[in-house]
Amino acid sequence: MVVATVPDKMPCEPFVFRSPDGNELCCLMRENTHKGRSLMMFSRDEARSWSTPVDTPWGLSGDRHMGVYAPDGRLVIAFRDRAPDSPTSGHFVAWVGAYDDIRAGRPGQCRVKLLHSHAGSDCGYPGVELLPDGTIVATTYIKYREGKEKHSVVSTRFKIDEIDGMLPVRCQVN
Repeated sequence: MVVATVPDKMPCEPFVFRSPDGNELCCLMRENTHKGRSLMMFSRDEARSWSTPVDTPWGLSGDRHMGVYAPDGRLVIAFRDRAPDSPTSGHFVAWVGAYDDIRAGRPGQCRVKLLHSHAGSDCGYPGVELLPDGTIVATTYIKYREGKEKHSVVSTRFKIDEIDGMLPVRCQVN
């Protein structure tokens, strides 16, 4: 069954996760023509039907989304950045924000460049895990060094408080 078709766009590589209350599914999708933003759609009936796909907020535009809820309820979603005119396009980034930010099309709290790709936009297919102590581990394949070295599988780890410490103001999550 095809659940998402969008004229002049090619949705693929879905990442589906639940709202904090468990009553809704959100599906983030890569937009494979890379002519605009990524796509999102929602289901309130356990994926029997979906809303019409719409553009994500700019900060969530990318490929191969994967994420977790941080201990404080914020989402941390890692992906290959493909946002139009982004200074980190092609690199491995994470978006931090509330589920309601996605639902309302708001930008979220921040985006963080996790790893630099030395192979253009050839990175991604991440895994993201939340460890019992609150550490978030984001793993991807990436060419993280200049030179003849090939791609490697690389993990980076952080706590959400470390991200907060880099920001001028922490947003409250409702």
